[in-house]
Amino acid sequence: MKPFELLEGQPAGGDRYIGLTLKGYLDAHTVTEFESHMDRSIEQGGRRYLLDVSELSYISSAGIGALMGLTQRLRREQGELVLLRPNEKVFKILEKLGFTKIFRLAWTREEGERMLGV
Repeated sequence: MKPFELLEGQPAGGDRYIGLTLKGYLDAHTVTEFESHMDRSIEQGGRRYLLDVSELSYISSAGIGALMGLTQRLRREQGELVLLRPNEKVFKILEKLGFTKIFRLAWTREEGERMLGV
């Protein structure tokens, strides 16, 4: 497996939100690629994101910082980010650091869509 993969797919129903899947590691070595992709997507009008992190093996403080910056940016622009199905390892990291109170977490796609208001 590559250390990091970001896959984008459109949900049924068009442009209500952008569905992304993160795989591998989101850390100091991969965060620039993630941020660049998200910058381009937002510049093209993206505002609502459902980010499937179920296959994210590891997230470092750099990765959490990138997600926090993205969340703040989207909320300033009336957008939103929902993290979908964090696995046990990633959830424990987020919980231990208090980020489960900041990030919107969903356990099903339907729950995530409700959180995004679609």
